[in-house]
Amino acid sequence: MRSLAALIKNCLLDLEIKVNVTIRQKRQEIHILLESTYFGDRQSLVGAIANCLSDIDNRLESAKIYAFLFGQPLPLWIEKIVLSQDQISVAIEEKSIQPENPKEITIADRFIVCGLGSLGQHTVFNLKKFSYREYEVKIRAIDRVKPELMEFDNFHEFLDEPIILGDCRRSEVLIKAGIADCRAILLVTSNDNVNIETAIAVRRLNPHIHIVVRSSRQNLNQLLKEQLGNFVALDPVDLPAAAFAVAGLGEDTLGLFQLGVHKLRVVSYTIEPNDYQFLRIPAFQLHKKHSRLLSLAESQSDRLFFQWQPDRTIQVGDEIVCIEYVEHDFPTIHRHPELIDLSSYPNISISQKINLQLRKFISSAFWTSQWKQIVSWFQAEKSRRLVLWGAITAISLLTLSSVILFFNVPNISWQKAISTSIILLLGGYGDVFGGLGGEDQVPLWLMLFCVLITLISLLFVLGVVGLVTDQILSSKFEFFKRSLPLPKKDHIILIGFGRLGQRIADLLFKLKLPFVIVSENPHDCDLADKVPWLTGNIIEELSKTNLASAKSMLSVTDDQMLNLEAALFARDAAKKNNRQMNLAIRTYDRYFSDNLSELLPKSQSLCAYALSAEAFAGAAFGETMLSLFRLNQRTVLVAEYVISENDTLIGKNLSQIAYGYTVVPVYLKTQQPKADGHCEFYMPSDDEVMKAGDRLTVLASISGLRRIELGNLHSPKQWQLRAKRPLNSSVLLDAGNKLKNISGCDLEVARRFMQSLPAAIELPMYDTQAYRLGQALMRLLPIKIYPL
Repeated sequence: MRSLAALIKNCLLDLEIKVNVTIRQKRQEIHILLESTYFGDRQSLVGAIANCLSDIDNRLESAKIYAFLFGQPLPLWIEKIVLSQDQISVAIEEKSIQPENPKEITIADRFIVCGLGSLGQHTVFNLKKFSYREYEVKIRAIDRVKPELMEFDNFHEFLDEPIILGDCRRSEVLIKAGIADCRAILLVTSNDNVNIETAIAVRRLNPHIHIVVRSSRQNLNQLLKEQLGNFVALDPVDLPAAAFAVAGLGEDTLGLFQLGVHKLRVVSYTIEPNDYQFLRIPAFQLHKKHSRLLSLAESQSDRLFFQWQPDRTIQVGDEIVCIEYVEHDFPTIHRHPELIDLSSYPNISISQKINLQLRKFISSAFWTSQWKQIVSWFQAEKSRRLVLWGAITAISLLTLSSVILFFNVPNISWQKAISTSIILLLGGYGDVFGGLGGEDQVPLWLMLFCVLITLISLLFVLGVVGLVTDQILSSKFEFFKRSLPLPKKDHIILIGFGRLGQRIADLLFKLKLPFVIVSENPHDCDLADKVPWLTGNIIEELSKTNLASAKSMLSVTDDQMLNLEAALFARDAAKKNNRQMNLAIRTYDRYFSDNLSELLPKSQSLCAYALSAEAFAGAAFGETMLSLFRLNQRTVLVAEYVISENDTLIGKNLSQIAYGYTVVPVYLKTQQPKADGHCEFYMPSDDEVMKAGDRLTVLASISGLRRIELGNLHSPKQWQLRAKRPLNSSVLLDAGNKLKNISGCDLEVARRFMQSLPAAIELPMYDTQAYRLGQALMRLLPIKIYPL
């Protein structure tokens, strides 16, 4: 192999390419490692090496060329050269005639779905997605009557048996459906009372079955969860409300939800020439402390997340999607002023030390920020400024009159002077005059001063009190209320104020976004006095909402034809002003939604039940669904896992979970606190290992949830790590720890490898893991890492 390395080096010198060449043989394949600062034309270089290999041993089948920039641990590019086509053809042919094992073990989980309306049918459809290879999902359905409208042409193929007709609250009907041997039952009829009655009957028949209930009664749901156990209640209106609200924010924000005390936002960026925080940065480096890269648009990828190669650099025009904190909603961690290190002042007295600390405390950023907040609060409303000036006037008059009375009235104490001044400020001139002991003891000018104090207090201090009282009374007894002004532009128009409309309005109000509500009938609710509201014929009222200059329109009435009419009306109004408007339309039929995407290509037609059904299907497997949003025309679920002893996530680090199951961990709460006392982590490190009792929140599609349920990891690549002994052997311990944490290998294996350098080791890793490992170890010792 040394002669081959010298031959390749000389051949490349003829092309004016200076390289260091290392040859390694692995069974019937050789690896050619090239290291240089310049490789010239890639095709010419590969052709030259292929000529050098023409007389090589016939037993070798292929050669892989790895081109490393000098000092870098990971290859710049990889090329494979086939040395013997005949042998490869035979190997493929032999492999193709191997008989498959006819005896495959099948695993089946059984589910019952009660209620086959739109939500029920979509839930059955999504449950069936969990069937995969040897794992089967068998579903039985119960309904009072056979559904008139079928959402899916081949719906009967999703069911294990024909639909069972009957009342799902009856024990005999549930027994006929096989309640005794089912994993979960999903109660999704349109009547909350029926669902809850059935849940109680189910728990009596099967104490262990997992129950998923459609219910909007939050308090009752919580009580039933404590009483029945293994019980999940979901509201099909709450779940998609966030998706509709986000649709009104525009194309940049794709999702918004809250975990613990933090709000997380999924946002889309189109890279501009001045976006220096992204430009020419490798994709794997966009996983930061407060954000994660979710998607980098690729034309030939069916993955929802992690479609990119880790070394793919971000270029102008790329469309990326990240999840990040909502900065302005961060709870401000007010650090009290850092104490001065008094050990550097050994000779000062205690009083001087206290003085230094007080000066540091007063001049701290904490008090500066508090002062700014107070000033902005008073400036927000005119009445607050009047109250402030009234308080300043009262304090000034109180101080001035107390001093004058003390020095000009005989035998008066400070306490008497201050109390007398307070009485004057409250308009008690007669009481004050009598209390001073008669006219002869009080100079005339002082009596006039007391009169002046009383008049000023009546004008300013009591006037402010009257203003505040007037505002309180007017807010409670406002008989002739003036309507709120309509926003002029860049506002959101919400059409329809049913249950879904109310949830959306609450979200928009919490986000402090300007919006207008248009509904057919008035509603008595808290938002009536806080948001502009128009009632009456919806199409007629739309013309009063400054429609042409609006940013978005969300049409969520119970009539999908009315929703379509409003959307077309809004689109025409925007076209007249040469503007684009974000349109979100509520539908009830998936076929109608598909047709709308062609009629209104720039709009989002969202079927609330189709969105919610994916969350119901995921909940059937025991996970908690917190929220959902849309990404790349697919539904992303925010799911929480509680790690158990026999869980498919147990013992795996977050790299394996993220890249193996194609999900995105965004929040981790460990059962045992770490050494620093923390147990909650947002955007947790890829090196965290899951233990029993931990809580993990991930972003996942239905396919990701299915992979976790089955333990079906994407297979990692096999990588070879070659390392030489470092100049400073003290770094070997740290290098071994990094190898163990990032690659997930056993700690003893990592330590033995570091002690036996120079050496090579093969590791199963995903691409991003390998790139992180290369970047971490190259700072400690000379390494090369490449896929086999």
